Amino acid sequence: MINIKIQRQKDKIIYFEIEGHADFSEYGEDVICAAVSSAGQITVNGLIETLELKKKLKFTEEDGYIVCDLKNSGLTDDELEKADILVESMYSYLKEVAKSYSDFVKLKEIKNKFKFTN
Repeated sequence: MINIKIQRQKDKIIYFEIEGHADFSEYGEDVICAAVSSAGQITVNGLIETLELKKKLKFTEEDGYIVCDLKNSGLTDDELEKADILVESMYSYLKEVAKSYSDFVKLKEIKNKFKFTN
């Protein structure tokens, strides 16, 4: 099972975590794992390369595990706005994957009510 955790503060995604394996098919042939992993990796790579946040971004990428902590990365408001576009795109895609393959992917969204600040 792949577990995805999305944490929001106000309306912004401030943290995401993708953990586990779908076990939909054999290792190396699991299209669900590949889809979810690719979405997470593309997002982190976009934050690092396109937005040039490598020196600031707090993230981990390992086999079966991706975590990205935007809240504690010390990003400026402008950087957070740009990052939000990438992260919301990932969320939109992963939400559909979780809906289509609910036996293999679970998405949990946590919403905090306090104001977003960096």
